[in-house]
Amino acid sequence: MHVTPYNAILITPHAALAVDFFFGLSGFVIAAVYEERIKAGMSLKAFMWVRVVRLYPLIVLGAVIGAAGFVRLYDGGMLALLFVTGVLMIPTPYGALSEDQCMYALNAPSWSLLWELLVNLLYGAIAPLLNNRMLAVIVGVSAIALAATGLHFETLAVGPYWPEGWAGLPRVMFSFFAGVGVYRLRRAGLLDRLRAPVWAVIATLCGIMAMPRLGAWTGVYEVAAAILIFPLLVAAGANGTVTRTVPLCRTLGALSYPVYILQGGIAPHIRGLAGHLHIQGLAATLLAILMSVIFTVFAWVAVKTFDEPVRKWLLHRTRLAHPAKAAG
Repeated sequence: MHVTPYNAILITPHAALAVDFFFGLSGFVIAAVYEERIKAGMSLKAFMWVRVVRLYPLIVLGAVIGAAGFVRLYDGGMLALLFVTGVLMIPTPYGALSEDQCMYALNAPSWSLLWELLVNLLYGAIAPLLNNRMLAVIVGVSAIALAATGLHFETLAVGPYWPEGWAGLPRVMFSFFAGVGVYRLRRAGLLDRLRAPVWAVIATLCGIMAMPRLGAWTGVYEVAAAILIFPLLVAAGANGTVTRTVPLCRTLGALSYPVYILQGGIAPHIRGLAGHLHIQGLAATLLAILMSVIFTVFAWVAVKTFDEPVRKWLLHRTRLAHPAKAAG
């Protein structure tokens, strides 16, 4: 879990890199599922509707949970502003909260979902024209921009707050389109020898995030991981075998998005509990681990009782209203 109580021992100092990895994984999966369909005539509107349906129910739930954590801090007007902007994926107005310049005050992880939706929109618009040369230019230029960003801030853990909000652009542009590139290289048979068991990919990813911070070299380390290692992990995982671990992999895949997007709304409650108990250090870390387990169970329940039913209902309504479009 990326959010821990204050004063806890930080178990994964580079946890923010998970965002870059999942941007890349998103690019690979979306290209694999939708690239040929878009080229065959799937409209931009239809593509974006599918993406909105996939992401939005939990975005709304995260905002609701986050609002519950701030009821005692803000008056009704401010809380309503934060909730409406959060649900509509509009960043919290700059300066609205003098003590916090988070782009999404109620649910901080929504900042990356904003970039995900924007890059989805861009990809859906240009996919019919996106030849390999154009893709290589996008990946190359965005890699340079990402490296410059990481070296400037000495980390890639930037993007959720207004002063560095622009940093989300190079992060999503490189990782997403690198994922598209991995899909195309794999489809062409150029990555057939690059394979690894899924458990090895997961272990490598966790090891990268758990590495101690390296001071001024942290930015170099994180840029190298995002640009050089993560695309290889996506390719190796796509070619890997899962055999007896298929159910576990499916469960982890199903939980990855809800755990990520709901954590921001839960964070105020966890931090409030840690503050109320006056714990720190190892005790706070153990609390974080316990709360992570409880939260993961909650995320699974949220998927089964809210997210999946809402998405099925929305897609069913779409098929009833536009049967031909839904079939495409």
